[in-house]
Amino acid sequence: MAPISALWRRLDEPHGLVHGAISELEPTPDHPDGAFLLDGAAIGTDAGEDTGPIGEQEAPRPWSTRFSVVVDSRWQTRSCFVEVLGADGLDRVTLTADALGHWTLDGRDWADLEGCVDVDVSISPLTNTLVVARLGLDVGEERSVDVAWLDVPSLAVARVTQTYRREPDDDAGQRYVYADPTYGSFLFTVDPRGIVREYQGLFARVA
Repeated sequence: MAPISALWRRLDEPHGLVHGAISELEPTPDHPDGAFLLDGAAIGTDAGEDTGPIGEQEAPRPWSTRFSVVVDSRWQTRSCFVEVLGADGLDRVTLTADALGHWTLDGRDWADLEGCVDVDVSISPLTNTLVVARLGLDVGEERSVDVAWLDVPSLAVARVTQTYRREPDDDAGQRYVYADPTYGSFLFTVDPRGIVREYQGLFARVA
C-alpha cells in the first residue's frame, strides 16, 4: 500500500485545519502480518469561557494536536497516542488494546472500553477510514460498533456506540451515514482508498 496523505478544512470552525496520513508498517513480532500507521495533526480554537457579566467571554483560545494510531492487518486498533498543546500547556494520553479488546489508558487497565475494537479521534476524519476498511460494508448494509472515543482538545475518553450504514455510491465516491446517540447522523463520502472527501457539516478535503 502506497502512503496516503490528505488535508481537510474544518467546516464548523473557521480556523481549523486537519492533516492525516496512512502508511503500511513492516511485520514485527507484535504484528507478524504487518500493520498500518495513521498519523495526523490539527489546529483549532476552543470556545472562550464566561468571564463575568452576561455576554462577556474570553476570546477563543488556540490549540494544536498531533496523534498516531496503529492498527493491525485487520484494521483493529492496537494503540493510540494523542498530544494537545493549548493555553494551559501540553497534555497527552495513550491508549493500547490487545486482539481480545482489553484496553489500557496511560498504562492502567480501562474496563469502560472492554470489547471495543476501534478508536475515534474526534478532531480527524482519518479514523473513519479504519472503520470503513474494517467493516467492508456492502450497499444497504448497516453495522453498529462500540468505539473508544477520544475528544480533542479535552482528551476525555468515552465508550460510544456508533452506527455506519453504506448508501448507494454516487459520482463523489462511496457514501456512508454515520450516527451516534449524542451527535445524531451525518453523511460522508470516501474515495476509492477509503479516505474521507466530505463529512457533512464538519470536514471538506482540500488536498
